Amino acid sequence: MNKLKEQKGVSLFISIMVLSAIMAIGFGLSSLLIGEIEISRDINNFVPAIYAADSGIERVLYKLRKNGDFISCPDTGACTISGAMSNGAGYTAIVLDSGVSWCPVASAICIRGLGNLADTHRGFEVTF
Repeated sequence: MNKLKEQKGVSLFISIMVLSAIMAIGFGLSSLLIGEIEISRDINNFVPAIYAADSGIERVLYKLRKNGDFISCPDTGACTISGAMSNGAGYTAIVLDSGVSWCPVASAICIRGLGNLADTHRGFEVTF
């Protein structure tokens, strides 16, 4: 009978510990799920941003093929064109002459296409 009186409240303590462990696991899983939801939201913006960057490069290449040169540049060095797409994405294409900044290849033209949608930014670089 004495042993029973000494163990009063042990089951309450054990149940509180088990519930605490279950809550900790639940909070951990929910924080992982919230992170995954944010990543999946960014993936929805990822593809349009890539297509926008590609569109900027394609616009520059079209002008180069059509005109034989990128006439829109006011001077030598760097030139930038920007535009918006119907899906809300935007693009910026930067055209550099050879030997300037990140275009070290001699007698080449470097184009960097940057696309963005919301907080997602993607880019491509072309040298030819």
